[in-house]
Amino acid sequence: MALVSAVWTGEMLGQAAVDPNVAPRAAALERAGERRMAIGLLGRYLATAPDDGRAWFQLGRFYLLDARDWHLQGHRGDPDGLLYLDFAVTAFDQAIRLSVDSSTVFRGLAELERSVVYLEDSGWNAAGRARLASDAPPMPAFIIELGANLLASCPAGGVLLVGTDLEALSVWYDHGDQRSREILSLRPARYATDSVYRRRMAEAMKTDPALPIRNALAGVAARRPLCLSPTADSAAAPALTWTVSRLARVSRPVPPGPEALSVTELLAATRQGGSVWIAEVRGVYDAAAQYNGLLCTSFLPVFGDTPPAACRN
Repeated sequence: MALVSAVWTGEMLGQAAVDPNVAPRAAALERAGERRMAIGLLGRYLATAPDDGRAWFQLGRFYLLDARDWHLQGHRGDPDGLLYLDFAVTAFDQAIRLSVDSSTVFRGLAELERSVVYLEDSGWNAAGRARLASDAPPMPAFIIELGANLLASCPAGGVLLVGTDLEALSVWYDHGDQRSREILSLRPARYATDSVYRRRMAEAMKTDPALPIRNALAGVAARRPLCLSPTADSAAAPALTWTVSRLARVSRPVPPGPEALSVTELLAATRQGGSVWIAEVRGVYDAAAQYNGLLCTSFLPVFGDTPPAACRN
């Protein structure tokens, strides 16, 4: 940690030229299982070359991974998860300053991880009603739109099982709708691996945290709707009769509602181009079309000449 102290305090050793090879070298070290060495490399380098946005982004990503590992390791170790997230936020803020693609989204993921720590500390009743931090970065509008569409696909009072980080982030950022409709978003993989998260979410769903997730959710389904997002792990879901509802599959029949899905922001972003997250968001809609053939028509402006496989018949 001392290796990057100069970076956090602003005690730079003098301005050096940006070396485009450092960030890829650090990423290769991390892939080889040498994250500590990669962080040390970036810390020393950024103390002399603070305008390398890609290096800042990689440093933030590594600390975000450290924060997630802290959960998996039983919430033990020094520093703790929140301090790792503070480091990640600082690094991502620098990457945003230097206009690095994806830095805003990953900065949002760091805030999402902070909300998980708050959930584990204070429970869903407090965390589920908390507002976005004042310094949380604005997300691209097409990601917010995705969250609104996912929430509109789940009945009020439902438990929405989400899959990818992108889905979780988009739903969390549309937090006002989530609060007002009392939808509880659940990460099945985290429920299976993080005992504190499992205890708090089981408490919110009024089920026994000792139960395997499929058994727990089977009991929950008797009291409130379960919803599977397009990328949610179906293996975590109980064996129920699932009904298609817009982007989701729901554990009970869903009456027609006034909420219409919108892809206006995604269409605008597609025309403008420039973000790698356009394809990621499009991938969620593609996955939804595997279960809901009606999306092949309603999302035709998005799918265009490259419809998902489910829409090519």
